[in-house]
Amino acid sequence: MSNEAKIKAILYRSNYRGCKETDILLGRFANSEVKNFDDGELNLYEKFIAEDDAMIYDWILKKTPTPENYQNLVNNIRQFHDL
Repeated sequence: MSNEAKIKAILYRSNYRGCKETDILLGRFANSEVKNFDDGELNLYEKFIAEDDAMIYDWILKKTPTPENYQNLVNNIRQFHDL
C-alpha cells in the first residue's frame, strides 16, 4: 500500500470509529498531523488506532496508564488538544 493510500485509510479510521468522543480526539489530531508523519510514526499510529476505543479514550484522558510504546503518541494527542 502506498503512503498516500495508507494515510487515507488512517484518516478515515481516525474519524469514523463508532465512538463520537474518540472520533473527535483522533480525527482532529489525524487530520492535522498524520500527513507530516514518517513511516515509523505512520506504522505506530496505524497500530494505535487498531486498539479498542475505550482503551484509547482512557489513555488520552489519563484514566488508565498508557502502554510505553504509545506514550509519546498519546502525549502528542493530549498536547494537540490541550488536555
